[in-house]
Amino acid sequence: MLYRIPIRQTLSVLNISRRHYKLSVGSIKKGQVVQLKDRAWKVLTRDHVSSGRGGAIVKMDLQDILSPNKISERFKSGDTLEILNLSDEPYQYLYSEGNKIHLLHLESFEELEMDKNQCEGGGKGVTMLEDSMPVAVSFLTTPEHGRQPVTFKLPDTYTYTVQSVVDRAGQAAKGTVYKTASLTNGAKLQVPEFVNEGDKIIVDINGLRYMKREL
Repeated sequence: MLYRIPIRQTLSVLNISRRHYKLSVGSIKKGQVVQLKDRAWKVLTRDHVSSGRGGAIVKMDLQDILSPNKISERFKSGDTLEILNLSDEPYQYLYSEGNKIHLLHLESFEELEMDKNQCEGGGKGVTMLEDSMPVAVSFLTTPEHGRQPVTFKLPDTYTYTVQSVVDRAGQAAKGTVYKTASLTNGAKLQVPEFVNEGDKIIVDINGLRYMKREL
């Protein structure tokens, strides 16, 4: 069976191809991946801090690529770190089996199996997966282990079909009335009272919130 996705919902991805190289900590940018303590870390923040003795210190908040662990590290301005290659490739969600999900590469049509806990959005993100949804798989290349898939990410927004709705859930301060909607993938979220069964709605997946009806 061939799986196709609408062009309007194709996930744009960033393909990066670089060899390993070192940079001074002062030149490293937020979002880059560095090797430290034999692990790969994504740079969340980077700040220059004065040491008070004429020197400069660079403070970084880092997140382990393979786990939710975060650390804060301080470096001398002259220190260097190895930059690792993290690249995204376009895949399509096929199905789940236990704690595994199966994905299809949109260009080579090769199938890839990953753990659900490798979802960047965590368990909440996994609940928003839907048949044929485009996802981006991040591949990390290191000198020790070569190229490996490490995480997958759902699109920021996606169009779902409302399967059913229930009674009003409550009223917000500005008077908007909400009710619970069940989507065709089994997920549930709050929607305004004018949303009906069969409507197509655009959902902010990161915030798990209704955005608008699709026109």
